[in-house]
Amino acid sequence: MLATLLPGARFVDGDDHDAPQDAPLALRIAAAMARIEREIAAGGPLVVAYPLDQAGDDRLRRACTAAGLALSVVTLAPPEAVALSDRGARRLTEWERGRVREMYAEGYATRGFSDLIIDTSGQTPGAVARDIIRRL
Repeated sequence: MLATLLPGARFVDGDDHDAPQDAPLALRIAAAMARIEREIAAGGPLVVAYPLDQAGDDRLRRACTAAGLALSVVTLAPPEAVALSDRGARRLTEWERGRVREMYAEGYATRGFSDLIIDTSGQTPGAVARDIIRRL
């Protein structure tokens, strides 16, 4: 949604990478980060959906600096109970619920390097996208 509101922006789902989905998590993360770096090097506005830790933030900041681009990190962080709930027809698997709990415990919803942290509960994707543009 956000990429459609930014002229010329491309959207990258960080989970779309070349590593098999059953590959170890570290390999999937490495593949995702490499793909995101390639997209950054291609230039232009880019919206990436991918959870970052400090090492990932540092890596993408270096890639953006090398490409002469700015990086803004936005964390979408509804309360954990909302993140764990089924929304609409989409039902979370037990693995997904476990991963959500793990990521909240690891602090993904409160990253200090985020330029903006948004509680998305009760908002439509369009409202969140417009809020991001307004606040950045």
